[in-house]
Amino acid sequence: MRTLIVIPARLGSWRFPDKPLTMIEGLSMIEHVYRRSLLAKGINRVVLAVCEEKVLKAAEAFGAEVVMTSAECHSAIDRVADAAARLGYVSHEDILINVQGDEPVIPPPAIEMTIETLLDDKICECSNLIEEIKDPADLTNHHRIKAIISNNKRLIYLTRQEIPSSAFDIKKRAIFYRQTCVMAFRGDFLQKVSDIPQSKLELIEGIDMLRLIENDIPIASGVIAFSTQPVDTPEDIPKVIEILKNDQWFKHGYK
Repeated sequence: MRTLIVIPARLGSWRFPDKPLTMIEGLSMIEHVYRRSLLAKGINRVVLAVCEEKVLKAAEAFGAEVVMTSAECHSAIDRVADAAARLGYVSHEDILINVQGDEPVIPPPAIEMTIETLLDDKICECSNLIEEIKDPADLTNHHRIKAIISNNKRLIYLTRQEIPSSAFDIKKRAIFYRQTCVMAFRGDFLQKVSDIPQSKLELIEGIDMLRLIENDIPIASGVIAFSTQPVDTPEDIPKVIEILKNDQWFKHGYK
C-alpha cells in the first residue's frame, strides 16, 4: 500500500484571490498545510497540485514537491485525480488523500483518522470525516459546509445551509456538524469519480463530494474530536493566527 497526500492549490478563488500564498506567521498558507501533512503518520509522499506558475515557484522555494495539473480541472477532486494519474497512483492499493490547500491548521491526526476510516470500511472506497460545530455563527456561514451522517457512519448530505433544521427542535437536541476538508480515496476509484460528470447538486452547492452522494456512492465518515479552521475569506486569518499561538506542531517548528 502506498499513501499519497495531494494538496490542491490555485489562485483563482473568488472569495479570496491569491489565498494559497497569503503569509501567516512567517509562512505561506500552503507551506503550513504542506508541513503539517508531512507530520501525519503512515504517509509515503506529499505533493502540491497546482496549475499556475506563481504557485509552482512559491512551493518549490520552500522545498515542496509540486505537480503541474491541467487548468481545466473542474474541482479539487479532479485536480487530485489528475495529479495522482500523472504520478502513477491509480491502483486499488494506493490511498490518495486530498488535504485542501486552505487548511493551515489541520491536525495531522485528522489526516491519519481519515485514512483509518477508509481502511476499516469493507464497502466504501472513500472517506470524509466531520466535526461538531462549536461556533453558532458557522450555522449561518455559507462558507462552512454542514453535514449529516447515518447511524452506520455514511455521509447522507452536505450543504451550505443549516442542517438539520431546528424549526421543531423544541428540546434543543440537535447537534450540528460540518465537513472536515480531508478526504481519502482508493487510487482506482478516484479516477472513476473524476470521469463522472459534475452533478447537478455539486454545481448548485459548490461541493464536489456531492457528485458521489448524488450518484449513490457511499462515503465512509465519522466524527473527529479535533477542531479545524479553514480559511475561506480574509476574516478567517486572525482566527488561524490565534490557534497557532498554542499549536503544538507549529510551536515545534513542524518537526
